[in-house]
Amino acid sequence: MSGEDAVASGSTTADAAGAPTRRAVRWRDSLRTRMVLWSSLLNAGLLLLTALAFYFGARALIVENARAEADSLARQTVRSLEATLDSVQVSGRTLAASATGVGAQPSSLRALLVASLAGDPDIAGAMVIIEPGQLPGDADGFTWYIRRDGATLVEQSVADLGYDYRTMPWYLRTVASPRPWWSEPYANAATAGEYFSTFNLPLRRPGDAAGSPAVGMVSLDVPVERLAALVGGHGEAGGAGLQPMLFSPEGLAVGHPEADVRMRRNAGELLAQPGGAGLAPLVAAIGARQATTFEHHDARGDALGTVVLPVGDSGWTYALTVSDRWFLHRLDRIALMVALASLFALLVALWLARRYGSALAAPIEELTDSAHHFSQGRFDRPIPYVQREDEVGVMARAFDTARDSIRGQMHEIGRMASARQKLESELSIARDIQQSMLPAGRGFDTGHMHVEAHALLEPASEVGGDFYQFSELEPGVLWFAVGDVSDKGIPAALFMARTLTVLEQMARRHGTPEKILASASVRLAENNETCMFATVLCGRLEVASGRIQLASAGHEPPLLLQADGSCALLEVAAGAPLGFEPGDAFPLYEGVLPAGATLVGYTDGVTEAFDPDNRAYGSERLLRALAPGASAQAACRRLLDDVRRFAGAAPQSDDITILAISRQRE
Repeated sequence: MSGEDAVASGSTTADAAGAPTRRAVRWRDSLRTRMVLWSSLLNAGLLLLTALAFYFGARALIVENARAEADSLARQTVRSLEATLDSVQVSGRTLAASATGVGAQPSSLRALLVASLAGDPDIAGAMVIIEPGQLPGDADGFTWYIRRDGATLVEQSVADLGYDYRTMPWYLRTVASPRPWWSEPYANAATAGEYFSTFNLPLRRPGDAAGSPAVGMVSLDVPVERLAALVGGHGEAGGAGLQPMLFSPEGLAVGHPEADVRMRRNAGELLAQPGGAGLAPLVAAIGARQATTFEHHDARGDALGTVVLPVGDSGWTYALTVSDRWFLHRLDRIALMVALASLFALLVALWLARRYGSALAAPIEELTDSAHHFSQGRFDRPIPYVQREDEVGVMARAFDTARDSIRGQMHEIGRMASARQKLESELSIARDIQQSMLPAGRGFDTGHMHVEAHALLEPASEVGGDFYQFSELEPGVLWFAVGDVSDKGIPAALFMARTLTVLEQMARRHGTPEKILASASVRLAENNETCMFATVLCGRLEVASGRIQLASAGHEPPLLLQADGSCALLEVAAGAPLGFEPGDAFPLYEGVLPAGATLVGYTDGVTEAFDPDNRAYGSERLLRALAPGASAQAACRRLLDDVRRFAGAAPQSDDITILAISRQRE
């Protein structure tokens, strides 16, 4: 089997001892594969970044050029519209000036109408209205309308159109207006159903001022089809990426790429169409008769650029929208082809790199195989390439040196593990001995009273420095103590044993707690070179009467739980901890433990237990944790469970000791 096959299959063989030996790593885990892969990814990434930079640069340039060409095309189209409308307006002004100048001669006025149609092919119809009696020698007035009908002219009196022109809005607006105006597109029988827009001018006598009363009007009809043809507004939507639009003075879409919009909707209604929300600048520009340029998006989310230009002073507005998508689709197609070609080239380069990387990776694979033997504890296998002077030789010599070092370290680790196992065994024995020094819970009966004493100790490590003690040193009298030695571990456990022994000796010699602590402070200060100390709460309880005496050597104040459930910390004045120096300043607290009440002593491992957020258990939670009526054992367990529930997953920071003494009437 070749090296390549071994890599691909991940096969194993057996050495002389029959133990399986891994010949080579799998190809997907090979350093060679990773080297080729990351090298290819790096090259692909650089190529991609370069291609993206060129692509987006080309996109920006194409869009910029498209917008510039759209603006130029829009201005060219507006110039064509202005030329057409200006020609009509000039013809209208000429006709108006001539109509009042020739007087009330019907033949002359008719000739002027015919001349206007003949002189401007964009004019499809012309009308002159002169009120009766407004010109000298004219009692009947003049109303005549001529329109093109193919190659012939259709003539008729305005009266024959079927309405009274004096009541028509377009007539009333014209005679009242100081200037000409363009009408909205319309179609009727007089226009043979064809849409026209009319240029209307008021007629005034020669020499009259612009604001003087009009004597009639002149109108010239222009086919809307001719204006739409100038802007290409009847083309298909999106053709060539351009969308021309022509709007009447009132905003009606006269020219638009969409057939259902032309002559049916105004600019404001376009806002309600899908993707039309971005056309608000168009509506504003039409209303203000101003030019503007803005960007927006259609219903598909494609980017669009729109140029809006007013057509002179006619009130008409031209808009041209250019689609970025149409101009960029060729660039996207070219980019896709380049991406596919680059991917093919990358795959070829990856194959070549893997093929020719085998020679470079083979020594590393053999050194990897040697490392695999190290992991199985076979340190006698020869290491190849130690004589080479390149990086592989440096690595091989480092492996050779590491082999001897690992062999020595393995021996040392075994020795340390044996020592640790011995230490753990000794600590376990020490824990058992320490626990055996502490009394088990018990009851004391005198007369009709029953006193129960119980305690729990949870060290933070194998052994700790907390302790408790209670015993009946004389009939009907319970002596008890709870304490906490500074530090933790074995030193604290040894000082705890000494302190507990001294306290028990002093309790047998002295009758009251303050004398016990005073004598113990002298003994514990002797030969205390380590400067360790212990806080102690010492007490004496007369079972029958409930009379209790307490003294504290720097310890936490005890808690008194009454039968009615009220709970409070006793104000026991504290002296100095035991072990610093001899002292006798241990004030005596005297009181009564009523029937049904429970006295609870504890160490600071309770109040200073911390939760995962580093918040302390504290005295307030301690006062709320206990319930009346429970036994001393139940009180200890309830308080310990509450502390554990509060701490949760947080590690125990200190030893926890709880001593409870309950007094009940039998």
